Amino acid sequence: MQLLSASSADFPGSLSCLNNYVTTVSCTWAPEEPVGDGPFHLHFTNLWSKGQNASCQLTARDSMQDQYHCTMHLARQILETDGYRVSLQGNFYGSNHTYITFQEYSPRQHIKLDPPLNVQSNITANKCQIWWTVPSYLDEILQYQLQYKEYSTSWETAQNKTPPNSLPQIQIEGTEFRSGISYIARVRCKVSEIEDSYHSQWSDWSQTTVFQREGASELPENLFDTTTFEFLIIPLSFGTLLYLFWNCKLSSRAKVLSCLNIPTPAAFFQPLYNLHNGNFKTKPDQCCCYHLQKKKIRRILSKDMFYS
Repeated sequence: MQLLSASSADFPGSLSCLNNYVTTVSCTWAPEEPVGDGPFHLHFTNLWSKGQNASCQLTARDSMQDQYHCTMHLARQILETDGYRVSLQGNFYGSNHTYITFQEYSPRQHIKLDPPLNVQSNITANKCQIWWTVPSYLDEILQYQLQYKEYSTSWETAQNKTPPNSLPQIQIEGTEFRSGISYIARVRCKVSEIEDSYHSQWSDWSQTTVFQREGASELPENLFDTTTFEFLIIPLSFGTLLYLFWNCKLSSRAKVLSCLNIPTPAAFFQPLYNLHNGNFKTKPDQCCCYHLQKKKIRRILSKDMFYS
């Protein structure tokens, strides 16, 4: 913050006055030692336009009793050619005094802009765009600084970005943001340092905008942890053991007993069944009495059905 020295050698302390280059001027007076109970007033007298004067009363800050502060609003917007004589008037040690703190205060040399407004964002899987608004009469000579961070972290971890031009917007590669994570961003501004006729400090930070990258959430590194592995390996192991047990350990009799009870003629025609290995349809030439045996089979079946 630039300090304005008083023209009088015995001025008590230092005075700083910054303006937003619209209509607002904020001043801070820091006395070097106690100066009395006041009251104390600042007066801005326009050197070039009559009737364009302003005043404010300095009051002690609650948090800093050794500093006095006041804010005044000018009757019209500040112009590049404006100049003011600034004086401090008050009751010092029981008597009134007036100090000329600045013979010619040039507003364009002591600028602290208001924060950018309407900060908005739009993000896709590939690009993140953030934009904001500032006073149009200065937008061509401003520079910006943007900060962004994960929503749940502190601003000390924030990343800084500087737009490449004076446009009130910035585009960031989407790969700088993780999917499924909320981010928060803010921006501040000042007059570009290449403008020799102006001197500006950084504004306060703007209101924030929150955004989240599109796309599927990234898989955590410990996705296949011990618990997940157990859920997969236990069923697979059990199925493998069951298969081996069924095919290698069970006896043929157990397999038969566990299957459905399918009817078979083996109990009734044991010699014939053994002769043909259970196949009564093929190789009829191996038995010269094939047709006789067929008739015998029919008679036996009919007798069994009768007794049953």
